[in-house]
Amino acid sequence: MPVHIRPRLTLLILLLAPLALLLLWRLLDVQVVHGLAYRQQAVQERTHNLTLPEPPRGSISDAHGFPLAVSVPRYTIWASPAYIKDAGAVAQILSPVLQVPADTLSATMAYTSQGVILAPYASWEQGEVVKKLKLAGVWATLRWRRQYPHQTLAAHLLGFTAYSGEGFYGLEGYYDRALRPQTVAQVVETDPSGLRPLPHEEGQVPTPQRGNHLVLTLDLAMQMAAEEELARALAEYQADSGLVIVMAPQTGAILAMAVQPSFDPNQYEVYMDERGEEVFLNPALSAQYEPGSIFKIITLAGALDSGAVSPQDTYVDTGQTEVGGQVITNWDGKAYGEQDLVGLMGHSLNVGAAWLATKMGPETFYRYVRAFGFGQPTGVDLQGEVAGTVHMPGDLDWYDSYLGANAYGQGIAVTPVQMAAAVAAVANGGHLMRPYVVARQIRPDGSALESRPVVRGQPISPETARAVSEILAQAVEEYMPQAAVPGYRVAGKTGTAQIPVPGGYDPRGTIASFVGYGPVEDPHLLILVRLDRPRTSPWASQTAAVVFQRLATRLFPMSRD
Repeated sequence: MPVHIRPRLTLLILLLAPLALLLLWRLLDVQVVHGLAYRQQAVQERTHNLTLPEPPRGSISDAHGFPLAVSVPRYTIWASPAYIKDAGAVAQILSPVLQVPADTLSATMAYTSQGVILAPYASWEQGEVVKKLKLAGVWATLRWRRQYPHQTLAAHLLGFTAYSGEGFYGLEGYYDRALRPQTVAQVVETDPSGLRPLPHEEGQVPTPQRGNHLVLTLDLAMQMAAEEELARALAEYQADSGLVIVMAPQTGAILAMAVQPSFDPNQYEVYMDERGEEVFLNPALSAQYEPGSIFKIITLAGALDSGAVSPQDTYVDTGQTEVGGQVITNWDGKAYGEQDLVGLMGHSLNVGAAWLATKMGPETFYRYVRAFGFGQPTGVDLQGEVAGTVHMPGDLDWYDSYLGANAYGQGIAVTPVQMAAAVAAVANGGHLMRPYVVARQIRPDGSALESRPVVRGQPISPETARAVSEILAQAVEEYMPQAAVPGYRVAGKTGTAQIPVPGGYDPRGTIASFVGYGPVEDPHLLILVRLDRPRTSPWASQTAAVVFQRLATRLFPMSRD
């Protein structure tokens, strides 16, 4: 090496050595000292918690597959005014697409600088147009909207789904978790946008699953018939409201449940604003009432099953009796002389019901009341069920006089679904069934979760059930021809109940009801009709019994199919 180059090389080494040491130190600092922190930061920058588009909520259909609740694709059009330079110009562009006045859109965007919804449920076509416009600060997000094809039909049974996707009331509320789709979110490596997974990552993202599909016990044809007859009854008898329950007594399956006045779950917000949340409560299970004389079926069943009386027994009806210091009279104040059990039920004698209860005594009577499921929820798979109210001996609010009054359905509060289930136990041979609406759930993979009839207890023997059915059938044949169904032998009972008000009972309004089933030899259907405050006549024999006959005439042939 030439002598003159050596000093230069030495100088270069002296200059590069500190730099090399600095680079070495930096390398150690990055990879060793702070290596873990930098690796974690890198992972955060190249991976994202990716949420895939949500699939639809599970649908609901009747027993034959007719849709009752479905989810349809819609777009939510929203804007972020902070990113919009000329809101007026954007409003003019969007107005013909969304069919909303430009002034309305401008006012909406001027309300806040944050994100605002311009159209919560735009159609598929509208959403696609907005996406193609690519307006700065305006987005179209795909979402699913719940749709109820039959509007008000079976609304109280179905409930509704809010904009948030949460189900409320009825089936939508009770089965909300099963109906909701599975939301999938997973940490994956994405492209710089953070919205799309890298190709090699796509196979690692699980597919979102839609919610379970519910197949109901409900029969759409029976439901429509029940709705039609109920609407006719409200108009004809000038009643404030009413309901109908149609049940298969052998299983507890609910085949129809009509409630009037109803609401349209497609527009639940309108009804909530106008009438409040009470409009969504299903009075068939969420509101208790004093049932009146249809409760005499339970009193008769308990008296026969306990041996307190036999089917051949008679008593002398003097028109009044006293129980626990309270005088009880018949509904018309008359005395009927010697009566058998058919006459007792056919004339609907309060004195006779009190006689049955006192023959049993409080302990036995209330044992049967509880055995028939009163004072406790039935377990029906609908949201909002209440237990009813039964004052029991030993309670601080029970009095001796309750024994006589409860015997004919006064001073005791039940729900219509409790009453229907209890009478169904008489119809089916003594088995108290759990009412149910969902026949099966179909999972996204096609597997099914079947619902099975559940026996909650056996309050009476099969022999007692047959004896009560025969008495009720003879009572219809001899005393209630207006409830008779041509071609069928039916069992049934009227009930005209007073309405409790502060300080006593309403002197004008009544609740008229009828519960019946048939054919008596092998009951296929049980129908409960309730009319609230009918004005043409307060008596169930002239209102609810007629509705039963009309509806049963239409439904009994269907039950053979």
